[in-house]
Amino acid sequence: MYLIIVGAGPVGSGLIELALQDGHNVVLIEANAKRAQEASQKYDVMVLHADIAQGGILEEAGIEQADALVAATGDDSDNLMAMFLGVEYGVKTLISIVNDQRHRRLFERLGVHVLVDPEKIVAQHLYDRLCQPTLEEVVTLPSGAQVFDITLSPSSPLVGKSLASATAEGLLPTGLLIVSLRRDGEVYTPTGETILAAGDHLTVFSQVALKETQLKVFTG
Repeated sequence: MYLIIVGAGPVGSGLIELALQDGHNVVLIEANAKRAQEASQKYDVMVLHADIAQGGILEEAGIEQADALVAATGDDSDNLMAMFLGVEYGVKTLISIVNDQRHRRLFERLGVHVLVDPEKIVAQHLYDRLCQPTLEEVVTLPSGAQVFDITLSPSSPLVGKSLASATAEGLLPTGLLIVSLRRDGEVYTPTGETILAAGDHLTVFSQVALKETQLKVFTG
C-alpha cells in the first residue's frame, strides 16, 4: 500500500511505525522543520518539509498512486485542506483526525473516515484501565458501550455452566453478550449450549460500562 501521511505528531508517527512494520510505502508531509528533520532521521520514508496547502506538494508526494491519505495534524484547517485535495485527486481512502468535535460533519460530508479527538480517546482508555483493572483489553464506544477481553477464573460461578443457564440464573449482567471464546488456541463463536471453562478467554460486548464488582462474575 502507498500511504501519504500529513503530520508527524504522536498519531502520525505511530501510524508510520505500524505501516513500515507491515512493509507499506510511506510518504510524510510535515510543516514543522524540527519534526520533519526528526522523522527523516528516525524513519526510512520520504519526508517532505512543506505546508499541505503548498502548490504541487501532493504531486511531489505521489498522490496519483496513493492508496490512502491520512491527515494527522493538530490543526483541523490543515486536515480539512488535505482531505479536500484528496477528494480532488480521487484518493480511494481518506482518513483524518478531527481535533474539535464541532468540525466533524465538515469532514464527514467529504466521505472521510474520522477519528475525533485522539487525546480524549487515549485518556478514556487509561481511565477504563484504572477503573477496570481486571480487564485485559477494553474499548469504550461513543455510545458508552464497551468491548473487552477477560479470562474466566477457576473461581468464577460461570465455570461449568452453559451460557443459556448462566443467563437464566441471572449471573450475566443485562445487555451483555459474549461475542467470542478462545480456548486451547482455537476461537469459537459461543451459543447458548456452550459450556464455559476456567481459562477461557472471552471477548465481551456490554451496552454499558461494567463496574469492577459486576466483573467478579468472571473473576470470582
